[in-house]
Amino acid sequence: MRIDAPRQYVVDSLKYALNPASIAVVGASRYKAKVGYKVIEGLNKWGYKGKIFPVNPRADKVHGLKAYKTVADIPEPVDLVFIAVPAFLVKMVLEHTVAKKAKMVVIATSAFKEIGRGDLQDSLTLYCREHKLPLIGPNLVGMGSPYLNFNCGFIPYLPIKGPVAVISQSGANLLAALGASKTTNFGMSFFVGLGNKADVDFSEFIVYGGQDSHTKCIATYIEGLDSPEAYIKACQQVVPTKPVVALKVGGSEIGVKAAFAHTASENEGTDDAYYDEIFDQAGVIRATTWQEFLDVSLALGQQPELKGDNVVMITNGGGSGLLSCDHFEREGYPMRELKEISLGLGLKIRAYMPMFGSPLNPVDISGTASPVQYKGALRQAMRDPNVDGVLCSICPTAVTDVPAVVNIAIEMYEAYKYLGKPFVMECQGGAECHEAIMKLRAHGIPTYPTAEQSVNAMIALRKYNQIKNR
Repeated sequence: MRIDAPRQYVVDSLKYALNPASIAVVGASRYKAKVGYKVIEGLNKWGYKGKIFPVNPRADKVHGLKAYKTVADIPEPVDLVFIAVPAFLVKMVLEHTVAKKAKMVVIATSAFKEIGRGDLQDSLTLYCREHKLPLIGPNLVGMGSPYLNFNCGFIPYLPIKGPVAVISQSGANLLAALGASKTTNFGMSFFVGLGNKADVDFSEFIVYGGQDSHTKCIATYIEGLDSPEAYIKACQQVVPTKPVVALKVGGSEIGVKAAFAHTASENEGTDDAYYDEIFDQAGVIRATTWQEFLDVSLALGQQPELKGDNVVMITNGGGSGLLSCDHFEREGYPMRELKEISLGLGLKIRAYMPMFGSPLNPVDISGTASPVQYKGALRQAMRDPNVDGVLCSICPTAVTDVPAVVNIAIEMYEAYKYLGKPFVMECQGGAECHEAIMKLRAHGIPTYPTAEQSVNAMIALRKYNQIKNR
């Protein structure tokens, strides 16, 4: 349901969604295939230290814990109530939750507005708002944080610790991001599935993310915006200190219907231009594909903004350089030759390449480049006061010592990151490059397997600077 602006009482209560001292799981089950079983299993498995109160009127114990017939029967305070029972029982559970004076409620249950039962969903939302009980959901997968050892929902794993908060309407895509976290070193601060977002909105989690010390970038996957004004206000509040990325889906002819059937998201009468205007007012960086969404979010979370257009690329592969400079220009951010950036920089870098290398930009130090040559070229580019950012590419020829070059890149990054210049890398190849990407990301350097991904990352850092200056 619509809100005009982020509500402070909701923002203040969101800590109970990600760091509650106690949780009541309504629909707690003794059967391993049930959501109510998986919720408690996940809480225990990933190290939740608070109290868990299973609620099941037909069981004395669940997961070895004493079970209660209702939330109201629990003899201790309850911060969060997680509901996983059929839709027709939810109103009764909410009444018990209000009577218990719980701080937050999550409804995982489906079969609400997405199947045409909008009146039921709205009535539950109004009830919660009347009692200032923030409601997340319904129709969602869960939420969590690796920093808090908190996994609440039917989610198979926690992501690795990192700078990106992911707020998603889609549970499937959220799970995809969590999986990518493990396999590609995509670190997260917290994550939440909003589902139908009947009450708690994107805007309130954006404000929460703006206040969270572990969050450096906020990534929002959107199927529909019921409250565009609130989204704009929240982003305008947060963007001066933390970037926000948006991926808006459900704009195609059949996508409009699919988005409603999935999360009851309404997109009739809207188009890309409508959302472009919203994101422009909000100061949000818009991604158009899932991969770009992850790529630019990671870069914005790990690196400082790009404060000018003078990007220098150091590569041992001319083809990678050509792909990169073409993509920069295609996206409206053409590269400049070294002689235009800084007089004499080309001569300084030439000392670290063979005669057949190219000191234009991209700087091709050739396929025979050694770690020593990478080090010299990177040092000259990073320390030059006229260079705003550095993009480094590794192409594994038969003579390329990929691990050694990776260590040089980390050394140079650590030596010069005090200058506040973004450093992005590309490593295109096989298993050795995947290992390189994992290691570089672990050291705070956003690294990608293709030229276009690394260019998109650098452009996002430039866009964020332009947004802040605007």
